Amino acid sequence: MAAEEIRQFLDAYQEDSALNALSTLEDLNCLLKGCDSSLSGALIPLEQAQRPPKILVDSGQTKTGIPWRTLQCPGGPLVLQMICEKVNIALWVQEC
Repeated sequence: MAAEEIRQFLDAYQEDSALNALSTLEDLNCLLKGCDSSLSGALIPLEQAQRPPKILVDSGQTKTGIPWRTLQCPGGPLVLQMICEKVNIALWVQEC
């Protein structure tokens, strides 16, 4: 399920520059709510977004030039990290 949600988000924003307009956590939460996503999000420091991952699942770049990668956290969720123009974000499906 998490992999599907992340893929849907990536597909939805592949050609959309809205991610580069994000500047606050509130902006990110509004974007997630607006696309009816079950993903949770956080702003992360650039160092975290560039740190070598323990378990890299996939990576790439959107058509608008935003680098992204999906990581499997040991014992935790699948996480999507993106390096946008103003902020860096992490997205995941919140466990019940």
